Amino acid sequence: MNKQIPNIIVTGGCGFIGSHLVERLLAEGFFVTVVDDRRAGNNVVTHPNVLYIFQDVGVFNPFVSEIDPPVAIFHLANSPRVRRSLDYPTETIVNNVVTTATVCDWARVMNCRLFFATSSSTKYIKESRNPYTWSKYTCEDMLTLYKDLYGLEYTKMFFYNVYGPREADYGEYSTVIRKFKQDYLQGKSLTVFGTGAKERDFTHVYDVVQGLLDLLIDEQWYENVHLGKGSPQTIQSIAEEFNTSIVYSFDKEGEAQRTMCERPYTECPTNVHTYIRNWVQENSGDRQISR
Repeated sequence: MNKQIPNIIVTGGCGFIGSHLVERLLAEGFFVTVVDDRRAGNNVVTHPNVLYIFQDVGVFNPFVSEIDPPVAIFHLANSPRVRRSLDYPTETIVNNVVTTATVCDWARVMNCRLFFATSSSTKYIKESRNPYTWSKYTCEDMLTLYKDLYGLEYTKMFFYNVYGPREADYGEYSTVIRKFKQDYLQGKSLTVFGTGAKERDFTHVYDVVQGLLDLLIDEQWYENVHLGKGSPQTIQSIAEEFNTSIVYSFDKEGEAQRTMCERPYTECPTNVHTYIRNWVQENSGDRQISR
């Protein structure tokens, strides 16, 4: 480990957003320590300034390891997906709450800033009643507790329906764009739940990671940062961009009707409709013919 280079801990650094963040941090000259059990992805970078620790965040003890004290921790490891949490509530709550408590203690003992990835769904806690949202809301309350008791410096990072390369395949629990891509390539009709009128503020992963880097070097401290485009789109309009058949199913309970980033921390220029049209053009030749 190069002790002359500032060390950043990234939990969940093998996953979707985390792996992109690791690559950008390395490109910017940081040393990166990744703690990840690889359940949500196995995106590993070969680089002299990255150390991978393949352990559960709740088990790893940085105080007895040989890693350099970090200047910051990005906590991205969690059990994602609202719909999955409805089927696996205990797993979601334990994973999200326990790992966050663990990382809060790392930041307390090592006296460094903590950047905590939360969800835009916590803004709609009364409408979005599900174990995932509840667990994230509880984690936010835990951060406040650590701030009041120990003076912990933290920033809550609100993500809004992030999409792009390396989206994890969670089967039926995948993000809507990931699921649409899968069904498109398999020659299936796209399934829209309800009428398709629900709106989501789709934000590209590259724009999110740029915001995280800006946040890291920003001299001003923020308690809440919203990383979204600020332009919600209906699920129906997203499905139509794939230019294929659409079927409709019963609406999913426990989800907000609309999410929107009202005060974006940074500009997120990528347009989701342009992204999908380009993706379809590039991948139409790989689509299976439905029988």
